Amino acid sequence: MLVCAKVMLVEDDLEWSRGLQKYFESEGGFKIVYCVDTKEACLSALKETPVDIILMDIILGDESSGLDATLDISHEYPNIKIIMLSSLDNDDDTFNEAFLNGAYDFVYKSEFEQVPGIIADAMVDRETKYGPRLKKLVYDKKKKLLNPYDILLLKLILEGKTQQEIADMSSVSLSAVKKHVNRVLGKFEWKRPTKELAEKCHKWGLLD
Repeated sequence: MLVCAKVMLVEDDLEWSRGLQKYFESEGGFKIVYCVDTKEACLSALKETPVDIILMDIILGDESSGLDATLDISHEYPNIKIIMLSSLDNDDDTFNEAFLNGAYDFVYKSEFEQVPGIIADAMVDRETKYGPRLKKLVYDKKKKLLNPYDILLLKLILEGKTQQEIADMSSVSLSAVKKHVNRVLGKFEWKRPTKELAEKCHKWGLLD
């Protein structure tokens, strides 16, 4: 018996969103039951609207918050399959991080006709060509960036400890902790708050 997948579309380009909905109206294997245009709206809708599949745009607004949303969703709702939609070409870092963040598959918007087939594969849990291998490759690469003290530092930051508290606990100077934090940030080329990196590393499984 053919199961009709419930799909949420996360897309901030309203014209593109309407176009996708129109194009997929006749598809029998799935139904777009919800459309939102931000990461926050997506996470809020999931609390009220169970879905099987999410079509997630990578660029939401001016940032790649689709990647962040994918990591949050895959961590909280591991049974939902997320298919990334992107207009970015030749961006290997984004492509690779999408899988590390838990994406089931990745489709360029210029090839959106592939989406029904990918949804059908997702509904029977068919393994994708690149997903598992890329996820392991990127995971291993990031895991090698961290030594045991880096992991301890990020765990303490994740717990909400201040740099002064970490210095006191470790019997080192505050300046030593600051330098260590900066080294960790540099390893990941991270420009955002340190706690956000700690949260990401936790969800990636790097702190286990």
